[in-house]
Amino acid sequence: MEAPLLTDTVEGAIDYKGSPAIRSETGKWKSSVFIIGVEIAERFSYYGIGSNLITYLTGPLQQSTVTAAVNVNTWSGVASMLPLFGAFVADAYLGRYRTIFLASLLYVLVCLSLSLRPSPVNQMAVPLSTRYLPQYSMDVGPI
Repeated sequence: MEAPLLTDTVEGAIDYKGSPAIRSETGKWKSSVFIIGVEIAERFSYYGIGSNLITYLTGPLQQSTVTAAVNVNTWSGVASMLPLFGAFVADAYLGRYRTIFLASLLYVLVCLSLSLRPSPVNQMAVPLSTRYLPQYSMDVGPI
């Protein structure tokens, strides 16, 4: 008798109770709703912040328009490239679900920190690394 091409259990995968994951009983719409909801919220947040970033950089952070445009383009490029890093972390270390969860948690925390009112900027007193840390930390979220 031939073995079926697709077994009912997923090798190396367990459900939330620690039992072997059975394809016909795990996942489905419960998991899909979470992932779709996270992606919708992430896209709204990303495009909302991206569209207001020039105003934020030229206003409260007192950058020139040219410098702000360069920073927004750099931020967008980093956000586009970080999924490669996330894929490596997921495949090599954490697994896909844990990586999605941790990246989503980091994204929410950074978005909350970005919503706080900035203190007045003294260009000489604030190092660039501190100024851009929340902005680039948010790029880890779309992983």
